[in-house]
Amino acid sequence: MSLRALRSLTIIARKGSFVAAAEHLGLTQAAVSLQIKNLEGALETELFNRDGHKPKLNASGRLVVERAEQIIALFDGLKAELNPEGKIGGELSLGAVHTVVTGPLPAVLGRLQRSHEHLRVRLFCNLSAELARRVEEDDLDGALITEPIKAVPASCLWLEYDTERFYIVAPKGTPELEMDTLFCQFPFIRFDRTAWAGTMIEAHLVERGIRPREAMEFDTCEVALSLVVQGLGITVVPFSKKRLEEAKRQFTLIPFGSPQLLRRVGLYQKRQHPRRHLLDLIFAEMLREVST
Repeated sequence: MSLRALRSLTIIARKGSFVAAAEHLGLTQAAVSLQIKNLEGALETELFNRDGHKPKLNASGRLVVERAEQIIALFDGLKAELNPEGKIGGELSLGAVHTVVTGPLPAVLGRLQRSHEHLRVRLFCNLSAELARRVEEDDLDGALITEPIKAVPASCLWLEYDTERFYIVAPKGTPELEMDTLFCQFPFIRFDRTAWAGTMIEAHLVERGIRPREAMEFDTCEVALSLVVQGLGITVVPFSKKRLEEAKRQFTLIPFGSPQLLRRVGLYQKRQHPRRHLLDLIFAEMLREVST
């Protein structure tokens, strides 16, 4: 039984087909099929139902995939555990939403770089839903995202480290009017409705019976704030505690919702992962940064 075959099996399970797995691995479909055939021979059992248009994992296959993920995680983690000098190092692929990238994360990465010169972090910025998907498919080691609005798979874990509150953001000097009045007087620069934050904002507006005059739609807070600066309307965005003080100097801020709408931010990761010790380090540093 080869570790390569076990890796191929887990990728077939994630990608949904031999063809997609072969493309992901840079192999031919025939090579992947041969790996699985040899794996089935070693285990003396079939892992797929092959009576349909394309093979599907059977009960034995699903069990082997679960065990294979554990074996791969243990094997990949050996390098870090066997480090004779006890240094923290390696490469970590980390996702983060925009408010984290423009908020506490740079200071955290700076400290880690100074303290652990052998650690390399590759950073990817996107919406929470996309980053969560990439963690689940093992394209990212972990991601700093908002609390998932869907059920977290049993293989994954989300740990909260901070809270961000939503505010109506208006040009500096705007009177602090009632929410309904503000949305009547100003065009609305809307957060992307496909994003989790956009979904939360839309649900609250519908609940209040507010139908804003929409000016445009965006997918990052920085874009929205720059449009407000130019007097093009108002927006609703979440702020961390640290970003809030800076924003108060630039804008008129009115709490959005009663009670005020908030979202929780945390680390999303696989429960079993070869770089779990690096993710634990990131999480501890994020907690430290938001609490100071």
